[in-house]
Amino acid sequence: MKRRSTKQRETVYKALMSLYHPSAEEVYEKLCVDAPGIGRATVFRNLAILSEEGRAVKLFFPDEVVRYDPNIDGHHHFMCRKCQRIIDLPSTERLPLPKSEEFTADAQTIHFYGLCRCCTPQKNVESSKK
Repeated sequence: MKRRSTKQRETVYKALMSLYHPSAEEVYEKLCVDAPGIGRATVFRNLAILSEEGRAVKLFFPDEVVRYDPNIDGHHHFMCRKCQRIIDLPSTERLPLPKSEEFTADAQTIHFYGLCRCCTPQKNVESSKK
């Protein structure tokens, strides 16, 4: 069912587009400044609708709140275990979707984990020169 576009949904979408893998709460906080008067429930509901319509992707990471990605082109994600930063990874290779009588797979996403460059311990350059 195609829903009609609303001014509030477009406002939520613009806020989502201006942030990087935000949670619903982060979108709401941005809108408290940019569009005062928009309610928390309105933001959460419209993010759910945007993901249902295929205009955003819900990202699920263990022990994390749901995050949203307006980049709907197929790609993977890296999450830093220390700072929880999420980085888009180009998905140059796609795995074949599994086939089964039990289900029909229609999409895939892969999450990689580790430490980002900012959180990777750096060797002391001065001590390596001695």
